Amino acid sequence: MSVRCVGIHWNSSKRQGLGVADKLIGMLRRRGVEVCLNAELSADVGISDCLVDQFDRCQLLFVLGGDGTILSGLDCAIPNDLPIVGVNLGRLGFLTELEINQLDDNVIDRLLCEDYAIDTRMTMMVEGQDYLKYFALNDIVITRATPSVRILSLEYEANGALVDCISGDGLIVATATGSTAYSLSAGGPVVLPGLECFVLTPICPHTLNARPVVLSADERITVRMVDDRGGAHAVLDGRRVIALDRSKPEITICRSVRQARFVRMYEKNYYGLLRNKLSEWTH
Repeated sequence: MSVRCVGIHWNSSKRQGLGVADKLIGMLRRRGVEVCLNAELSADVGISDCLVDQFDRCQLLFVLGGDGTILSGLDCAIPNDLPIVGVNLGRLGFLTELEINQLDDNVIDRLLCEDYAIDTRMTMMVEGQDYLKYFALNDIVITRATPSVRILSLEYEANGALVDCISGDGLIVATATGSTAYSLSAGGPVVLPGLECFVLTPICPHTLNARPVVLSADERITVRMVDDRGGAHAVLDGRRVIALDRSKPEITICRSVRQARFVRMYEKNYYGLLRNKLSEWTH
């Protein structure tokens, strides 16, 4: 058995996850594996002799929740370069690998023996910020900082060359992984997750010629606010916010030096997954 310490990150809004966490903790401890819990989970399960938030000691990270929980779990995984095992407690679960009913002894033994493949995904970072904190797997959304319905005017460049100027609700800079999230809802293309690229999708542009653009991941994307009434901000995966104002009107986004790593135990047809998940979301 190669894995000696396993982390568990849980979304406290998914109350059904407590039973799953209890089961998982029991299965791991019976095999002599040390368990590390995030603080919310530790408080709810009431186990005093587990590690808490010491994910630097782990070799594997279980995330119990949906895709949103996985995005928050990356705050533990990315700095410690941990592969993630996603257990789906949500609806979509594009990034998760296991359903609750698949969490059995055979799966645990395979995971502890590292009998799995790793699916690496590109992440983005913002230049000038701590790349272990200010990163995004799905998207960086530049939008109004206030709830008013005023138009936001932006211009964006790739390696210093102007791509477009838009006025509207903002701009989504997505990875291939994030192409099926907010970018898709705003009219962006579906991009296969193995591709390393940026998808630039205007949000409700007040013009007829603004269209999504797919660029190489080797580009540096600079987004500049050209209308500072009320300011704007960049939201990274819905987790962190960088303010834009007259003193700091732009950000530059590039490929991060770190990747997100996901455990894959089963062969999956991405096109079938896409059809099923998006159909499930609409019903």
